[in-house]
Amino acid sequence: MHITLVRTLQARGLELNKSRVAPKLRNLFGTALILLFSGVLYVHSDPAAGIELLSPKNDSHLAGGKPLFFWGTNPTVQSYQVFVDGARIGEVPAAQVPVMNYGAEVSLPAGTHQWYVKAVPSTGDALVSSTGDFTIDPPGNWPAWAIGPFDRYGNNPILRPQGTGWEGKNVYNPGVLFDGGKFRMLYRAQGKVNGISKIGYAESVDGVTFNRDPEPLIDATEPFEKKYGCEDPRFVKYQGVYYVFYTGDKNGNIAECEATSTDGRDWKKLGPIEPGTKNGALVLNPQGEPVKINGKFAMFIGDSKFGVCYSDDLTTWGPITWINMHLPPGWTTPYEPCVAITDYSSKPDDVVLLMAGTLNGKGKWFYAISEALFSKSDLTKKVDQLDDCIMKPREAYENGTFIHCLWTNCLIQHNQQWMLFYGAGDRNVGLATAAAK
Repeated sequence: MHITLVRTLQARGLELNKSRVAPKLRNLFGTALILLFSGVLYVHSDPAAGIELLSPKNDSHLAGGKPLFFWGTNPTVQSYQVFVDGARIGEVPAAQVPVMNYGAEVSLPAGTHQWYVKAVPSTGDALVSSTGDFTIDPPGNWPAWAIGPFDRYGNNPILRPQGTGWEGKNVYNPGVLFDGGKFRMLYRAQGKVNGISKIGYAESVDGVTFNRDPEPLIDATEPFEKKYGCEDPRFVKYQGVYYVFYTGDKNGNIAECEATSTDGRDWKKLGPIEPGTKNGALVLNPQGEPVKINGKFAMFIGDSKFGVCYSDDLTTWGPITWINMHLPPGWTTPYEPCVAITDYSSKPDDVVLLMAGTLNGKGKWFYAISEALFSKSDLTKKVDQLDDCIMKPREAYENGTFIHCLWTNCLIQHNQQWMLFYGAGDRNVGLATAAAK
């Protein structure tokens, strides 16, 4: 991109003195244009240049017929027009964000397409991007209840390990909320392979350009975090209170743990809530909010053995009722529950559970992502199951601590788009999207 992150101002409460800072930046970047987006300072290295296309990347193959297009912004314009195969398919007003996007409203036919973006200024000539090409693959045979298929953001990964400290080896498996006009992310980080996990914090105004805190937000400080640390945060908000569910330990064995906060920054740890298991996937609505079923909150939980438990208040959880998943013939362990979504379609009884595991990989991958359907009337009974994985590892950045590995803690809907934030190879953070039906 032409936009470079310089430093965070808002997180440290600093003030920007443009008259003092701008000349120094211009000494570094020449005629660069200095921008301030939500407390983060950026430098646009060539404000006269055209618009940079970010996703879909050239020669990519997409599973969905309604692509989500991403491009780098230019602050001198007032709107952006998106063209596919020479025809304008949409226009969006400019916003003060590093990256903008537009989702196609009409399905594109299978085959190869070309696209570009035209940036319309208030005065003067329009800026035009280069032309990109992508291919829409023939549609898969997915049932109507399924969420997806998903297409990867072309500029993945959106978060990588950095430095030599607490997040120098692995950065992955985030939980994300859209809250207060921005994306707020909690992510798992390790300074070395098999090292103690800590939870970092990052924010974004566009969903792909994240600015992270320099220190862990939730550190492994308690006896129940001694063995594993704080793994795989699931991040939700309900009636003004934030909740994070994560894997710790009890007496040396895995345990589902929980913490609460009134601002998403300062956390009170509650300790283990379900010992001997992990992966607490609350039943959520598309906005990531917990949903009551028959007057109680519900959570799928387990590790190659799925169960359901319930709570009146999101902090005290009852006993687990175990489920026979009846996976398709030939599917194998390990597999784990990831995310449960309801109230997403015209059928209010549907609950979709995303799971990740070896499943039908048969040596082709370690973990891929599939889906199963449950009914609100009885969460212990599976109604249907995909006969394949809806997202399989294929990219180089999806190799790391594990080879050919995908995992997710988070699926939210924003601006009629599903946004799947996922762990790639237990090394990086990726984003995949799908148009909401």
